[in-house]
Amino acid sequence: MNDPLKDSFGRVAKKLRISVTDRCNMRCVYCMPDNNTEWLSQKNLLSYEQMIQIVKVFTLFGIEKLKITGGEPLIRKDIETLVKGLSNIDHIRSLSMTTNGLLLKDKITSLKNSGLNSINISLDTFDRTRFKKISGVDGVSTVREAIMAAIKEKIVVKINTVIMRGWNDDEILDFVKFSRDTGCPVKFIEFMPLDGTGIWSKDLVVSKKEMMDKISKEFGRLFDLKNDAADPARLYTFKDCIGVIGFIPSITEPFCQSCDRIRVTADGKLYGCLFDNRNHDLKCLLDNSKSDNEIYEYIQKCIRQKPEGIVRIIRNQSLVPNMNDMYSIGG
Repeated sequence: MNDPLKDSFGRVAKKLRISVTDRCNMRCVYCMPDNNTEWLSQKNLLSYEQMIQIVKVFTLFGIEKLKITGGEPLIRKDIETLVKGLSNIDHIRSLSMTTNGLLLKDKITSLKNSGLNSINISLDTFDRTRFKKISGVDGVSTVREAIMAAIKEKIVVKINTVIMRGWNDDEILDFVKFSRDTGCPVKFIEFMPLDGTGIWSKDLVVSKKEMMDKISKEFGRLFDLKNDAADPARLYTFKDCIGVIGFIPSITEPFCQSCDRIRVTADGKLYGCLFDNRNHDLKCLLDNSKSDNEIYEYIQKCIRQKPEGIVRIIRNQSLVPNMNDMYSIGG
């Protein structure tokens, strides 16, 4: 391994998130625009071969954990082919995927057989009417069936839940019960201003502290698990050790100082942060047959420009709705 991938703040990148498409079969209010979406041109997307080449270069820096994102990654044709190729790369210790679950049930076995280690499934409500209001589709039963199928397949399943005041914050305890019943960790995510609909406001953010207080009142004290300092989710369990609850407090307790993640979009743009307005074109290097060494040197220069993160934006009181397009960067 060569020198680690270190930015100007001394943070070392260990995790790469690679988006395979910006397209999605949902229209979640905290992510996707509800109309007039300008999709990436399909001819400009990275091929699977190019994605594999990029990941191999990143492993030279010590990248060891890889997450496939979107948009909705299962929309991309023959995604299992990519999973298999990535799982065969030396030094990748963990290969996971984030999905909304609509297309997962029929693919979970082939994904596992292709080398997928774990899967994060987005689920924001158990109520059918509310699910359609949040996501734009009638799919809560489909997603729940996919979760059960993934559990049966014995692949690691984690649930991602974006909590929005007045939308689904009254279901927090239901999600805790779901974790205790199924054994799936549930990660509560504070609503971030990465919404294509532009509805974000501070008033819609339910803080980690508020959620913890509510949970503790009903289920008893939460006990801190041994967390990786660089992991965005702070994980907890209960006295009886049944269920795991996580919190991603990007707004009220930003963790930028320990961030070890970088992102590559489906069209080959490198982002150091979800809130970064700059990007760096890796596809151009690939299309021009640049060597792995040249790509390596370019990445090194780019990461030195990684911004401090949302913590700086909060400090400057500059948070506004729709600060970036999560669906196109890859969450």
